[in-house]
Amino acid sequence: MVSRYCIIVMTLIVCGLWSGPASALNVEALVGQNRIGMGESLQLQLQLDGSPDAEPDFSSLEENWDILNRSQSSQMQINNGNISRSTVYSLTLMPRTEGALSIPAICFGKDCSLPISVEVLPNSSLDEPGKQPVILETEVSSHQVVALGQLVLKVRLSVKYRLPVGQLSDPQTEGVDALVNKLGPGVQKHERRKDGQLYQVIERTYVIFPQESGQLVIPPLQYDGIVPGKPTRFDPFARQGMQIRRTSEPVQVEVLPLPEDLGQRPWIPATAVSLQDDWQNRSPKLVVGEPATRTLRLSAEGVLSAQLPELKPSAPEEFKLYFDQPLREDRRHSQGTTGVLEQQISLVPTKAGRYRLPAIDLDWWDVKSGEWRTAHLDAKEVNVAPAVVSGVPEPDSLEQPVPSETPPPVSEDQRSHDLAKEQTETSPSGFWPWLSLVLAIGWTMTLVLLVIKRKRHEKPKTEKDRDVSIDEKNARRVAINAARQSDPQATRQALVLWSQSMWPERPGSYEKLLNTVDDDFRNELEVLDLCIYGENSPPWDGRQLAGCIAEWNLPESQKGGKGLPELYPGRDQ
Repeated sequence: MVSRYCIIVMTLIVCGLWSGPASALNVEALVGQNRIGMGESLQLQLQLDGSPDAEPDFSSLEENWDILNRSQSSQMQINNGNISRSTVYSLTLMPRTEGALSIPAICFGKDCSLPISVEVLPNSSLDEPGKQPVILETEVSSHQVVALGQLVLKVRLSVKYRLPVGQLSDPQTEGVDALVNKLGPGVQKHERRKDGQLYQVIERTYVIFPQESGQLVIPPLQYDGIVPGKPTRFDPFARQGMQIRRTSEPVQVEVLPLPEDLGQRPWIPATAVSLQDDWQNRSPKLVVGEPATRTLRLSAEGVLSAQLPELKPSAPEEFKLYFDQPLREDRRHSQGTTGVLEQQISLVPTKAGRYRLPAIDLDWWDVKSGEWRTAHLDAKEVNVAPAVVSGVPEPDSLEQPVPSETPPPVSEDQRSHDLAKEQTETSPSGFWPWLSLVLAIGWTMTLVLLVIKRKRHEKPKTEKDRDVSIDEKNARRVAINAARQSDPQATRQALVLWSQSMWPERPGSYEKLLNTVDDDFRNELEVLDLCIYGENSPPWDGRQLAGCIAEWNLPESQKGGKGLPELYPGRDQ
C-alpha cells in the first residue's frame, strides 16, 4: 500500500514538472543602448515566445519614463507540425529625470521580464556647442509688470537641419490667473548663426495679461521632434530618426499691485494712449432739431479693448445726447496688442446760437515711467443755425418783400398780337417730330431682337455648375471633421477630395493645393504626410490642421477662372 502511494505521488510530480515549462511564457526585455543623454529617446523591446494571456502592465515603467510611442507585432511559424508563436512589443521612452534609472520588470499576467539599468547623463552629446540640432529659448519683455498690464513672451525654436517634424507646447501660467493670447495667425521665420553653425529659427509671440498681483511663473515649454539618430542595437546603420525632447528654462515675473491713488480713475496700464475727435479738424453744420454724429476714438498700446472705458463727455444743456454702443477692436502687431474703442455720439441742439463743448480728459498709467498721464482733447466752439420749417426760414430771418409797381394797361390790338405769337411758338413743328418718333421705334425694336437672339445662344447652367460651391463646402467640412478626430488616413483622403472639388479640371489637384496654401498650412500637410509614411513618428494631432482648413480661402485670382482652352474643342459633343 505504501509503495503504491509513493508511485502515485512521484507520477504527479513528474507530470507537474513536465507541464510547467510548457505553459510558462519567456519574456525578454532589450534596450537600444544603456547610456543616453537627458532629452534623448530610448528604444525598448519586449520579446515573448508565445502569446500572452494578459496585457502588459506599464504602470511601474511610467514613474520615471514617458511612453512616446508603442507598437506590437506577432509572428507564427510551423516547423515539422509544431506551431510556435512570438510577439514583440516596441516602445519609445523618454526619461523624466537624469541619473541611474531602471527599466522595471514588465509583467504579462504572472510572467515578467528582468529589470534593466540605464544611465541618463545630465547633458546629451547633442547639447555640445556646435552640435545642438534643436535649441528652444524663451524671452519676456520684462520681469516686472503691473496687474492687467501686457507681458510679451517670445518663443524661439532654432533648428540646425531642415525644419523637423514635432510638437511645441503652448505656454501656461502658474501662481496668478492670467490671459494668454497668441500674437498673430502664424510664425515668423528667419536665420541666425550660433557657435559657428547656421540655424533656421521659428519664432512665436504671445501676450500675457496677469489678472492680479503676485508671482507669475511660466513653466518650461516642451518640444518633441525627430532628428537624425545614432547607431543602436535595433538600428545599427542609424536609418531611423531619433526622437528628442527639448525644454526651455522656467520664467518668473513679478506682478505689481494697482497704485494706491487709483481712486475713481479707470485703470489703463499702457505705453501710449491716443484720444481723437473727428470734430477737431472741421466745423460741423448744426441745425436746431437735427441730430449730428460726433465720433471719438481711443487707442491704447498694451491694453485690451475690453478694458477701455466708454467715453461719455458732457455738453451744454441746450443739447440732447444719445450714446451708441461702442465698437471695440484688438489690433495685434510685433510689439503686442493695441486696444481701440470707437464711440459715436448723437447730439441734437434745441436752441440756436454759439456754444462751447467742454474739453475731454482721460487719465492713464504709463507703465514705462510708473506715472499718471492724461489724454486731452481741447474744447470745441460750434454754431447752431435756426431750424427750417417747410423749406422756409423762420419769420425773424426773412426780409420784408418789396411791393411791385402796377403794370400799365395793355391795348386790345397789342393783346391780339401777343396771343397769335404765343400760339405760333407752341404749335408743333410738322413733319420732323413724326420722323423722330418712327426712328426711335425702329431702334427700340432692333435692340429687342438682339437681346432675344443673344439669350437663345446662351447655354443654361448645368446642375454641376450650380453645385460646385456646395460640393467644395461639403468636402471642406469632411476634411475638417477628419482632422479634428486626428485620423491621418481619413484626413488625407478628405483633402484629396477637397482639392478635386476646387480644381476638377486639373490633374494633380492635391499638389496644386500644396503649392497654393501658405507656409503654416503647408507645414501641417507635411506633418500629416510624415505621420502616414514615416517610421517612429509621434502621435498626430490634427486640430491645428483643422484650423488651417477652416480659415484658408481660395485666392481671388483662382476663383471663377475658365482655365486653358480645350485642345480639341467639340470632341465630346
